[in-house]
Amino acid sequence: TGREAGAAPQVRVEIRDTGVGMTEAVRSRCLEPFFTTKGERGTGLGLAMVYGMVQRHSAELEIESELGAGTTMRVIFPTAWLRDAQQPAPRVRAPRRLRILLVDDDPLLLKSLQDVLESDGHSVLAVDGGQRGIDEFLTARKRAEGFEAVITDLGMPNVDGRTVAAAVKSAAPGTPVVLLTGWGQRMRGEGELPDHVDRVLSKPPRLPELRAALEELVARGSRTH
Repeated sequence: TGREAGAAPQVRVEIRDTGVGMTEAVRSRCLEPFFTTKGERGTGLGLAMVYGMVQRHSAELEIESELGAGTTMRVIFPTAWLRDAQQPAPRVRAPRRLRILLVDDDPLLLKSLQDVLESDGHSVLAVDGGQRGIDEFLTARKRAEGFEAVITDLGMPNVDGRTVAAAVKSAAPGTPVVLLTGWGQRMRGEGELPDHVDRVLSKPPRLPELRAALEELVARGSRTH
């Protein structure tokens, strides 16, 4: 914790390494979505997602780096945020057990979201990648075992979330599609809703927001049938 003269109390989390570091040109762009120095191995989304999460918590992110000397990342939280975080968030549960298709290329997020949704009583099929998500959705439709909601990541290689959403709506226009993205807050603020998508949420999503979105979208779909 710390406080500069005249400033409100803060909590600072600092992570430092002794790796290769970054040039100033790279450091100045490292938070930009899709900017990467890893070639085809990188998506350019990792730090952009981190920055989005930091902003959603009203925190600041500072990055200091020197080529050949390592990098220091510092997250600065206002203590008011910590007080708010101690207040339990209202738990919103979906009105009934849903069959949900979860599509992402991040195995950690897939597992964590699947566990949470299943603990809420839902039946969840978690699949790796956009093309497999489309294949599983269409196969389930043929077996008359369709999904009542689809949650998909936006930034996936080869077949992204927009393509998944388009395929879902083409086969089953009434199926709600929730799109997860590291810059979801900005997209919502600018009123940017991609075609074939019913709701955009930040990645990783806040669980009360995800639960509320599922409840609202599924209920809306039920009223239109």
